[in-house]
Amino acid sequence: MRLNHLYKELQVQYEAAALLPAKQEAKWLLREVCGLEEEVFISQPDLEITKEQEQAVWQAAKRRMAGEPLSRIIGKREFWGLEFALSGATLDPRPDTETLVEAVLKSLKGREKDPLNILDMGTGTGCILIALLSELPNARGYALDLSFEALKTATQNAATHKMRDRFYAVQGSWMEAFQPGYFDLIVSNPPYIEESDIENLSCEVKNHDPVLALSGGKTGLDCYEKIIFNLKTHLNSHNRAFLEIGIGQVESLQRLVDDSNLCLCDSVADIAGIPRVVEICRGDK
Repeated sequence: MRLNHLYKELQVQYEAAALLPAKQEAKWLLREVCGLEEEVFISQPDLEITKEQEQAVWQAAKRRMAGEPLSRIIGKREFWGLEFALSGATLDPRPDTETLVEAVLKSLKGREKDPLNILDMGTGTGCILIALLSELPNARGYALDLSFEALKTATQNAATHKMRDRFYAVQGSWMEAFQPGYFDLIVSNPPYIEESDIENLSCEVKNHDPVLALSGGKTGLDCYEKIIFNLKTHLNSHNRAFLEIGIGQVESLQRLVDDSNLCLCDSVADIAGIPRVVEICRGDK
């Protein structure tokens, strides 16, 4: 079958399944499954697609129309211009999380070549830490996660991006495995969805992202309470913590930080204008 015919057939099936925008979705799937570049759809519309490729396309399309994200089907996701392998134990990285990376790098302006020690709590794919290491050539990163399978995936991603010599995987819960004062920078995108809200999430999220990486307990704040309590002994006057937060959680985080005698010294909005990241310090900023 020729590319243009398969492309059109796939669009029709996507539209019937209310998978929109059908044209864009169909192109994404064809590009990934068949290994095609964007310009091929214009320059070679009559390109012959092999029967093996066609079969793989329809198998993937069936999964996509059933609600599985394309990133899960192909097993990878782009983040910060880098490609990350996914596994069943990792969260699918979201573009909103790039806000955290941007906030950290902005705070480190002028210190990009310093030999920093960075802790990433609940690392998942390792996307936050590896993105930071890609911009901070002399930094070392410690990837902490409760899941051994997630750490295997993160370590694989570090090796893919040639950062294995600066990337250390540690299995554990929050900061319990580390001595106070060791890190110059602490980052985390912890689970922050209220338990009662998980069922209301899109099927792409609730059926395919691990619950361990989504659920923040009854109020959505369980992980923040543990993290901020430990920050009391791990932050000093020279370092910072950056945490991703959910919609409407700034005030709650402010109370937790105040109760720990720390300072919520800044909050950063994502591209939609929603507060997405908080910066926590000792109050010296």
